[in-house]
Amino acid sequence: MEKAVTEGQEKPKGGKLKKLIRKIILWALILGSFYVLFLIFKQDLINLLKKSETAWAMYVHISGQISGKTLLGLAYAGFFGSLFFILIPLEAVFFYYLSLPHHPWLVLVIMLFTSVIGLCADYLMGRLVGEGVMLKLSGPKFVKYRDAMTRWGGMIIVISNIIPFLPVQIISLAVGATRYGLKRFFVYTMIGRTAYLIALLYGADLFKKYLGALL
Repeated sequence: MEKAVTEGQEKPKGGKLKKLIRKIILWALILGSFYVLFLIFKQDLINLLKKSETAWAMYVHISGQISGKTLLGLAYAGFFGSLFFILIPLEAVFFYYLSLPHHPWLVLVIMLFTSVIGLCADYLMGRLVGEGVMLKLSGPKFVKYRDAMTRWGGMIIVISNIIPFLPVQIISLAVGATRYGLKRFFVYTMIGRTAYLIALLYGADLFKKYLGALL
């Protein structure tokens, strides 16, 4: 009898985990699709930028810094890659810069602050969009999310910044729409991002040592 009760209690947990995995896969596919579309229409976007001297000069400067592997290029990548409508794999950028002759902790600090600023920009855009638009788009789902933010906002923000492959940019946008406090959002995002980047830094170091031992 007790075993049956235990199994009945375990099923919902397993169901939640499967649901989470499905969501992660779905978001990965959506973001991947956007990236493919970006690659397809990249030249069209470049041609559009060329029509404005200011926009084109900014593009040339930013792309030059990034391709030149400068620390300013890292800052640009950290900021723009954190915007929900621009797809730059920040983890790949972070690992790449760690392989360059820059101090790893300096790379971490630059990536930390610029990515947090980018996520704050997502938050502010969500705040401008407001609850009304989000309610029309998502309806009951957004109401549940807003209620969850009221109860567990800090935990949700920290976890979304730590777990890989979660659409943290979209989550930041939704957090802004719930009118969650900007100061609290900034603090919890800093905590989550710091923990995540430190984990990536030590993970990369361990992998390098392991690879060195094998070779």
